[in-house]
Amino acid sequence: MAQRRRRSKVVSVRRKRPINIDLVFFGAVAVYICVICYMGMNSEHIAGYEVNAGSLSVNHTYTGFAIRQEKVYTAGTSGYVSYYAREGERVSGPSLIYTIDEKGEINAQIRQNAENIDLTDESFSIIRGSIRSYMNEYDSLDFSGVYDFQSSLESSVMDLTNQSMLDSLEGTGEDSMLSKVYAQDIGILEYYTDGYEEVTVESMTEEMLDPSGYEKQSLKKELIQAGETAYKLAMSEKWSLVVPLTEEEAAGFQQEERKFMEVEFTLDHTKSWAEFSIIHVGSVPCARLDFNNSMVRFANARYIEVEFQVDDQEGLKIPNSAIVEKEFYLVPKGFKITQNEEEGFLKEVYDENGQPSAEFVVLTLYYEDDENYYIDPKESDFSTGKEKLPIGTYLVQEDTQERFQIGMNRTLQGVYNINKGYTQFRQINILFQNEEFSLVEEGTKYGLTVYDRIVLNGTAVDEDEVIYQ
Repeated sequence: MAQRRRRSKVVSVRRKRPINIDLVFFGAVAVYICVICYMGMNSEHIAGYEVNAGSLSVNHTYTGFAIRQEKVYTAGTSGYVSYYAREGERVSGPSLIYTIDEKGEINAQIRQNAENIDLTDESFSIIRGSIRSYMNEYDSLDFSGVYDFQSSLESSVMDLTNQSMLDSLEGTGEDSMLSKVYAQDIGILEYYTDGYEEVTVESMTEEMLDPSGYEKQSLKKELIQAGETAYKLAMSEKWSLVVPLTEEEAAGFQQEERKFMEVEFTLDHTKSWAEFSIIHVGSVPCARLDFNNSMVRFANARYIEVEFQVDDQEGLKIPNSAIVEKEFYLVPKGFKITQNEEEGFLKEVYDENGQPSAEFVVLTLYYEDDENYYIDPKESDFSTGKEKLPIGTYLVQEDTQERFQIGMNRTLQGVYNINKGYTQFRQINILFQNEEFSLVEEGTKYGLTVYDRIVLNGTAVDEDEVIYQ
């Protein structure tokens, strides 16, 4: 019998690969790093800032619109004109301002013989003074001033030359064909107009506060027509400067009840006192400065830059990025009571049968004015998580049983304090502010103190938010 073939009982078993612990570990670490990076890129970093006392350096330099008592004078005849009084000079009745030569013969003779005229020491002194004044006021960033100086110097030399030539003509009697025009009033002489000669403080418009489009027209010319403006005079040392301010600056000055202001004119660094008041030009708050001197130095300028000489205030210095606004309920002061050495209010509640009773509720006070306390609308009970004073809740006065319904609110400015590891709103009174920092009042009842820590980016958090730094 054929031998049966023996079946093999060996079963092939697929061996499991051993787990690579290193690969799993590094994979988990990679996933964790990716998650952390994603969370870091998609969440706003909460940074803290330590409050310190200090002062805030504020730029108090402004450009104002000058208002003077000015009067323009026109030529009575036509002809060739020569000028004999210098711009910026105080003139009166005996002062010769200009001459008019109807045919131009005497005028041509004056110019022809000008090269042979020797200027006096006094004339050279005047020219040297003009050069010295320009050198003191020179600004390398304003090259256009060079051309103004050149024109002014040429005009001064021509005026002095003309005067010397006129003196020589008077000696020979050859000036009989000239019409001589003398000053009709006493004042500071100017040879320009800009259309603002009759403007008063009351008639100013908002457009006049902007110097960007300002232009003035020189009156000096070789040939003048009868009826054309020949010169003008600034009549009085009493003049005004109207300076545009921000609403915050105007409110700050009004709060100080300031009556006088010392200013420094940046053009020549001289100082002067002025009567100070706040006015409005259209909708723009402005400082009105009324001077009794210094007009003669700036009679040739309509827009004048000044720096207010005010002391920088001191207080607590905080970044503007930390400032937030928050709404609060207003509660009359008469409703606050004290129980077991805790301050709070009586809230009207109802039992299951609808019977009213009063429940004492402790609330955080954030600020107070003369009539009201400011409380957080979202303040809740830690045990229940419910708001302590939902809108529409009634408070009861302990003595009179008078009721007050919650709902009236108002906004306060403040910052979030994080001394305890979570955010707490603290009200602030801003004294002054620039583009980066604010100076706030120190020592207020519900405010900040030195070395408090606050949230640097206030809009990134809410009240009672835990902060991990």
